[in-house]
Amino acid sequence: MEEELTTVSARIQKSQAEEIERLASKRGTDKSAIIRELLATAIQDKKIEDALNQVQAKKITVWKAAEMAGVTYREMLELLKSHNIPFPLSEQELRREIEEITGESARHQ
Repeated sequence: MEEELTTVSARIQKSQAEEIERLASKRGTDKSAIIRELLATAIQDKKIEDALNQVQAKKITVWKAAEMAGVTYREMLELLKSHNIPFPLSEQELRREIEEITGESARHQ
């Protein structure tokens, strides 16, 4: 099912317009198709950036970030890794993880 298209007008730099022309010519498509593709990519990148920033600030969970960015949980874990953002664990959650791994109470160490 194809989404309805709408017309948007924007002023861009001449060099950007020339690059869009080159890409369209190289791919054998029209400028509108190139602009839609570039815009879709930029929107997705921004959603991912926003989600990663919120995880890093511990405002949302990794699950919520994945949902927000429109990616799977596994993809979000890979994005955290590739952007050097540690998996957000509270001190209490970290102690629970250590207890499960070692079979000991982390409070007594």
